[in-house]
Amino acid sequence: MKTIDLEDFFTEEREKEGVWFEPKIKGKPCGIELLVTGRGTDENVVGGERYLKARAESEEIKDPVEKERRQKELFANRVAEFVKGIRAAEGSEVKYNGKPLEYSIPMIQKLFLQAPLITTAVYDFVTDTANFMKREKNA
Repeated sequence: MKTIDLEDFFTEEREKEGVWFEPKIKGKPCGIELLVTGRGTDENVVGGERYLKARAESEEIKDPVEKERRQKELFANRVAEFVKGIRAAEGSEVKYNGKPLEYSIPMIQKLFLQAPLITTAVYDFVTDTANFMKREKNA
C-alpha cells in the first residue's frame, strides 16, 4: 500500500523559508544556486503590488528606449526581491568582481539586470507554487 504524507504538499512554510534553486540556461545548470522564496508570501505579494504600480507608471515614459530600460530594471529588481541567498553549486566556484561570491541585494539586482535568462528562470520557478512542495512534482 502506498503512503501519502499530506505535509509533502504543504508549501506555505517552504515559500517563506525559501528553497535552493539552480537556474538552467538552455537546459544546462549555471553553477550558482539561489535561495528563493515563493510568490505567495505576504512580503512578495506586497512587492508584486509595488512592482505593478511602478510598471504602470513606467508606461507614461515617452522615450521608448528609456521606457524599455526602466521596465527591464523594474523587472530585475522585482525578481531580486524573491532571492534571500546565493552560493556556488556543488563542484563550482563562483566569483564576483574577482572576489569570492557574497550575497547582497545590489549584486543580485545587477546579476538579474545583466543576465535576463537567469532572471526569467528564477521568475518562472518562484511563480510555480509546486516548486515549494516537499514531494517531487512527478512522484
